[in-house]
Amino acid sequence: MVSIINISDFYDFSKIEASITENKPYETLLQGPTDASREFINKSLEMYLKSINRENVHNLLCLCMEEIISNCVKANIKRAYFIHNELDINVHEQYELGMKNFREMGVSQVKHLELIQCAQDLGFYVKIRYAVENKTFIITTRNNSIISKEELKRISNKIELSKNKTSEEIFMNSVDMTEGCGLGIIMIKKIMEQISNLENSFSIYADDQDTITELRINMM
Repeated sequence: MVSIINISDFYDFSKIEASITENKPYETLLQGPTDASREFINKSLEMYLKSINRENVHNLLCLCMEEIISNCVKANIKRAYFIHNELDINVHEQYELGMKNFREMGVSQVKHLELIQCAQDLGFYVKIRYAVENKTFIITTRNNSIISKEELKRISNKIELSKNKTSEEIFMNSVDMTEGCGLGIIMIKKIMEQISNLENSFSIYADDQDTITELRINMM
């Protein structure tokens, strides 16, 4: 028997409606990489996009957010793995060793519920924030496994390599076996360039507490 998930048990959509009406930011913790979280993203984006007359980009934006949240969860699990194995992610040699072992675990093991629970027990989280400011819809996703300088450099290199490239060229030149193929980040960048005319439509950076990913969409 298939269980029916009532997402109202996890997320209060009346608060989103109030935030849209009052033009105030909305922020929540995601309940892990679950069906409820995916449904929340789908419905909440639909509500916000309708309010700014950009319903036409809903599917593409959901695709971007699915990738971003997956990356956040994986990053949290990776930090938990490094902590559990007493490896310093900011030391190059330990980073390379840890990533080699982490990668050899495979996707199915990386996203195993026990590893997700381990990350949560260590206090790692994923937060999402919606805001409409200066005629711009801003989606901010935070996870408190702070991205290392080495990882940020790899991401920048992936984005740089994708500029003015065809899909075939991107696939051939963007493979990074340390972190994975890297096509997800490039896909987000390309989609955002397609659906938003803002120069800073996609950005990823870190402060002293979180890794932050921002998507910006102009209102019609």
